[in-house]
Amino acid sequence: MRIQVATIAYNSGPGVKDWIVSAGSSDHQVRYQIFLHSDHTPTVVTCRELAARADVQLSDYRVNRGVSRSWNDAVLEGYSSGAELVVLSNDDIRFGPGDLDRLVAYAADHPEAFMVGCAGVDVRAAEHKASHDFACFVLNPVALEVLGCFDENITPAYEEDHDYTRRAILAGLPMESCPATRVVHQGSGTIYRDAVLFEENRSTHWDNWIYYQRKWGGPWENEVFTSPFGNREFGVRIAPEARHRPYGEFDRPHLRQTSSSQAT
Repeated sequence: MRIQVATIAYNSGPGVKDWIVSAGSSDHQVRYQIFLHSDHTPTVVTCRELAARADVQLSDYRVNRGVSRSWNDAVLEGYSSGAELVVLSNDDIRFGPGDLDRLVAYAADHPEAFMVGCAGVDVRAAEHKASHDFACFVLNPVALEVLGCFDENITPAYEEDHDYTRRAILAGLPMESCPATRVVHQGSGTIYRDAVLFEENRSTHWDNWIYYQRKWGGPWENEVFTSPFGNREFGVRIAPEARHRPYGEFDRPHLRQTSSSQAT
């Protein structure tokens, strides 16, 4: 199979190289996509070195443009360029030998699942997890078909996974996890490496949480609305062409103030 594996690099430095090395495959043709979200010098240097490889595509933004936005780009570009499966992974993920092959094989065997996570160790929590959830997962083609894009109102990070899962639940799409992997996740490595980002996250995560409640009428697992903002004009799908302003007057200010020419 042709596989696209994408990550967002912020301040992991040479760790991005370790991520690529671990995400190798003996069975499939793999291309790697890196979204550079900061000007952190060691990370910039590593990403530029990796960009010289024929199997690496670097999107050199150097601004924290938001997880949802880069995940959307990765999924849309991956599937439109011929990838059969797209894997989205944090850059503090390390695959064990053969893990990528096991993950994509499991996803191919469960095409009905909107996403397929993987099992392994969470270092920060010091525990084995049956699934790393949205820290490392395959977004199956059915997700793009039924649910479309991640909500770019949610930025820069946190709650985009809950929103996507809420929409999947409403659409009746299951979630699966590959039990045979030994993937290691450091656990929120990006924000814990940067004191400024850690403090900023207190505010931005809160703002995302408030937006999520406004959109769904309650917090995660206590939602009231069965359509976004309780408005039946909106379905569970965010169409790719509408992803930069999916909800019009209901969008948060940072989207309403972004022109279509700036949003590509």
